[in-house]
Amino acid sequence: MKTIKKENYTLTYLQKGDTNEPPIMVIGSPIYYPKLFNNEIYKDLNLIFISHIGFTEIAPEKSKHTLQDVVNDIEQIRQKANLESMYLLGHSGHGFMAMAYAEAYPERVNGVILSNLAPTNKKERQDLSITYFEDTASKERKDYFYQEIAKLEDDIKKAPEKRFSSMNIRMQAHGFYDYTYDGAYLWDDLPNNMPALDFLWGEAFAVYDTEHFFKKWQKPVILLLSDYDYLVAPTNLWDDISNTYHVPVIKFDKSGHNPMLEEPQKYHQALKDFIK
Repeated sequence: MKTIKKENYTLTYLQKGDTNEPPIMVIGSPIYYPKLFNNEIYKDLNLIFISHIGFTEIAPEKSKHTLQDVVNDIEQIRQKANLESMYLLGHSGHGFMAMAYAEAYPERVNGVILSNLAPTNKKERQDLSITYFEDTASKERKDYFYQEIAKLEDDIKKAPEKRFSSMNIRMQAHGFYDYTYDGAYLWDDLPNNMPALDFLWGEAFAVYDTEHFFKKWQKPVILLLSDYDYLVAPTNLWDDISNTYHVPVIKFDKSGHNPMLEEPQKYHQALKDFIK
């Protein structure tokens, strides 16, 4: 793990894999994201896991966390890691960070991989995803979800500083093909900078103009989506953009929000094919 000391927080990044291969920068956290990938991928891919201010230890009153601040930090990590250019992998909300960085520094980005996100994070879209879950999920999946989400209030009372992690843990019936899978370990040791996470996921991603990105972007881009990913469902929210801008879409039939964990071979092959 390498670090960059900022005025009020520390950025971290971790390189894993074959350094002779083109670098793929995975935005999010070098604590969380390496847990999603099995070791086979590192034999023929070069992944660089980077943090952002949302997953750093910082005094809340000192947190600068606009989307532009995140873009600036990604660029600082790129410089520190001595990357002339790279592919960007933005999973979930980190896809908005990937698009924002690519717009700001197109000369540094060879291609963009957008995995398991919706075109917007507006409340209307979030409500639509909940409705889709209620209308299409099995009774067993829904019963399990209600059982787990009922525990969230106590989780937050016990550890309000971990609210983002706790919410994701209790919503795992929305996020895994195997809805009983216990993915709580993924969130171990991950700091939650709640002012940054609330702003980025609640406001910045809600107003980001995804279609504007696709109108301007002239380099390779791909969408990796899962039909059982109820957190950002349904996948047809992307149809207008993917059809209009001829964006390739790869679907994962037996995955939820984390196909790199649930269908690792297919996911790894998709990354290899994209950068080749």
